[in-house]
Amino acid sequence: MPDLLSEFKKPPKTIEEQIDLLIARGLIVENRDELRYYLKNISYYHLSIYFKYFQKDDQFYEGIKFSDVLRIYKFDNKLRFLLLELLERIEKSFKCRMAYEISIEKNNSHWYLEEEFFKDKAVHNECLAIINEEVSKSREISIKHYKEKYQKPLLPPIWIVLEILSFGQCVKICKLLKKEYRNKISRSFGEDEQFIMSWMHCLSALRNNCAHHSRLWNRDLIFTPKMNHKVYGKYFYAETRCLYNFLVILQIVLSKINPTSSWLGRLKEYVEEYQVDIKNMGFPDDWNDRLDGIV
Repeated sequence: MPDLLSEFKKPPKTIEEQIDLLIARGLIVENRDELRYYLKNISYYHLSIYFKYFQKDDQFYEGIKFSDVLRIYKFDNKLRFLLLELLERIEKSFKCRMAYEISIEKNNSHWYLEEEFFKDKAVHNECLAIINEEVSKSREISIKHYKEKYQKPLLPPIWIVLEILSFGQCVKICKLLKKEYRNKISRSFGEDEQFIMSWMHCLSALRNNCAHHSRLWNRDLIFTPKMNHKVYGKYFYAETRCLYNFLVILQIVLSKINPTSSWLGRLKEYVEEYQVDIKNMGFPDDWNDRLDGIV
């Protein structure tokens, strides 16, 4: 197999060469200065993932303008910022409940240091390894203050620890807990742990996509959420990893922590403003009614 690999020999192209290449491939460029600006500040490579939707064998379909590509890019960008705002709210809520529920029930600020809360010794060690690494490299004032003031335990209380962990790390640690404690946290959202753990895992992955400027439009995400919920199952659309099903999860969780959120109205405005074919993201025709019906 290695013998079949070739050497990368494509030379870098100047902005002007990139524009000429796009024109040669059939893209209608109405404003060369505008295209030059976006290639200089976003990059050809990043925009190429949007170009491909309008191409076959690297040639643009007849009549495709750069403004067509730009419209999709701008929609995707606005959607990403909208979701980041919502996912931050959910992340904070999850961390808060993860710290609070067990700490209060057990009157224990450092419960994560004890093996009895975890599935077994191996996963407990995995949890401690994650936390030790993050605490050791953290420059947060709260961590510095704890180290200067307290000798024991060596690590801070759970509510300080969770603040420096990523959303994904928090979900991973939660999944390492014994089922009764996973349920303790999940029940604070009014759901069984099998759903909350799946949904939070999916939302943490979506958050990473958004934070790293990854495309949301016209792509499958890497996880398939658990959808066979007796109440909310009807709101999902097919067993897919499309963005729409992740938005169902988003709306379910927001309905529990921020039921007055107006994000759906903003999404609808973006769809209408940019005239995007949202079926590419797995949206059913009645998507607005479905999402709006989640309470």
